[in-house]
This record gives sequence, structure tokens and C-alpha cells, in this order.
Amino acid sequence: MAVEPVNYINDLDPKYPLGGDSISDGDDHIRNIKRAIKDTFPNVDGPVDLTTAEFGALKSSLSNGGIVASCKYNGSQIMYKEGVTTVQDLGGGGYRVNFDSAITDFNDHYAPIITPFWSVPDLRPTLVSLTGFNENWVEFIITRINADGTNGGAEGNGFSLLIVDMITNPTP
Repeated sequence: MAVEPVNYINDLDPKYPLGGDSISDGDDHIRNIKRAIKDTFPNVDGPVDLTTAEFGALKSSLSNGGIVASCKYNGSQIMYKEGVTTVQDLGGGGYRVNFDSAITDFNDHYAPIITPFWSVPDLRPTLVSLTGFNENWVEFIITRINADGTNGGAEGNGFSLLIVDMITNPTP
């Protein structure tokens, strides 16, 4: 009898046990199923009574910790992205980040958090100015300030961006 190695539910193979397997080895399969359930849900010590809709809403509210889109851009290419399709360099330190799907109610309860990266950290102040946004994209300009307070240009190497849903603990 072939008993698959199991740690979690996703390790269970629905093809097992095979039709020709010995009945006497069935207890190994039952132990695998129990182990997978207990290891997948180690802190569940009572009934789970969520409906499918409630479970879906809970999953949606917990995914990515409220982050609905994010990316890391190194000045020439996207190094990481989730919920983002492209980054457009608009010149002069300006960027447009396009989302892979519309973020409805963007201006009501979402916050863009932008952190610029520089090749030479010289502790000059950096300004990130949001210049436009809608449900499909966000635009901003990154500039540095010279020691004398004048605009130091936008010679940065890139940025990281998080779009955060500011509504916390939604009820499923």
C-alpha cells in the first residue's frame, strides 16, 4: 500500500488509498487525515461555524494585512509587485503606478505609502508629493531638498509603494 507523506491538508492526495491497497493499512490513511487536519488548524479547539460568505469576507479582510496593492521599483524595473501591473517613469522624479484591477472607493479609505530609495544616502530630506490618483493608478513626484532648502532634483533610484485599506476589522 502506498501511503503518501502528509503534514497539512494540501499534502493529501485524493487518489489514495488505491483500490488494490490492503484494508489492514487503512488505519495509516486515517491517521494521515487526522494529522493533516490537526496540523493545518492547530489552534482550533471548538466548532468553526462560519458560513461560506462569512469565511470569504474574513479571508478577504485578512489577506495581505490590509494591503491591497504593493510594489518595489528599482528605477528601471519592478522587483516585486502585488496588485500592480506597471510603473511608468514620467520624468523629473514623477511616477505612475498602474493597478491590475480597479480599487473602488480609492479616495474614501485607501492610503498610498511611498518610500523612496537613493543610491547615495546623504541624509538630505526627501519629499513625496501625491499628484493624482483614481481607482486605476496613483501618480507622485519624489524630490530631494538641498542643504540650502532649494529643490535638489529627483535623482532617486526607485521606491516602494503600499496601498493600504484604512478600514480595520471589517465585520464578515
